[in-house]
Amino acid sequence: MKRTGRIVVEGDSWFAYPLALDIIEHLMRMGYAIKRFSKAGDTLENIVYGTMTKGGGKMEENRGPESKERVVQAIKSLKPRFVLFSAGGNDIVGEDMLQFLHHKGSNNGPLNEERFRAHVDGPMREAIEHYVNEIWSIDPSIDILMDGYDYAKPNGEGYQVVANWAGPWVRPNFIKKGWDDRASDMEPTVKRLVDIYNEMLTGLATKHARFHHLDLRGMFPDESQWHNEIHLKKEGFKKVATVYHEKLKGILEVKHEQPEVVA
Repeated sequence: MKRTGRIVVEGDSWFAYPLALDIIEHLMRMGYAIKRFSKAGDTLENIVYGTMTKGGGKMEENRGPESKERVVQAIKSLKPRFVLFSAGGNDIVGEDMLQFLHHKGSNNGPLNEERFRAHVDGPMREAIEHYVNEIWSIDPSIDILMDGYDYAKPNGEGYQVVANWAGPWVRPNFIKKGWDDRASDMEPTVKRLVDIYNEMLTGLATKHARFHHLDLRGMFPDESQWHNEIHLKKEGFKKVATVYHEKLKGILEVKHEQPEVVA
């Protein structure tokens, strides 16, 4: 059976991974009809506000929130029951991560927690709320699902697509700041970063009845489950897809709805 016209998807590489079946592809194999706009490497800030530019030099200009506008139009035309959203990871472990780390020579611990928490509870939370409120302004009955990832593995592993390399994303940032011990410096800091981000999402779920936070922390402790620092192998993404499936099914059951299906 196929579930029809019910889900719009936006996000980053957890919803659009080029080297393995990702979460969304597994959901499609389960029968969900999905319109997706996710792309690898996308940031929360770009998805919500638009950070891409066109032209150059004096003619350069911001392209605006193109991603959000595409999603808004899809919601208006398709009238989905759910929106799945994956974002924030690239805003944390990309180049921006450097601003949240003390240099080892400063005689502080690795994480500048005050600065990071202010960023998560400020601009990142505001961006997500801006995004979900715009969706609800179109249709307040839409349920929005969002996970906060699992703990990245700062092992220096990236990946190659044809001739282009992506990553690594996490370990280089620690090395630039002088932190080279994975067990005592990197892993506890990564855990704290992910925990703080998930705490913010939990707060949003408490505040908004139709925002649902899926907590994946601790699901993938074994490095062999990861394709590289920040992406799971296809078996891991399939496991996450099952978590989403159970949540989607549970929401429909609680609200006494029957999914639209075709044979």
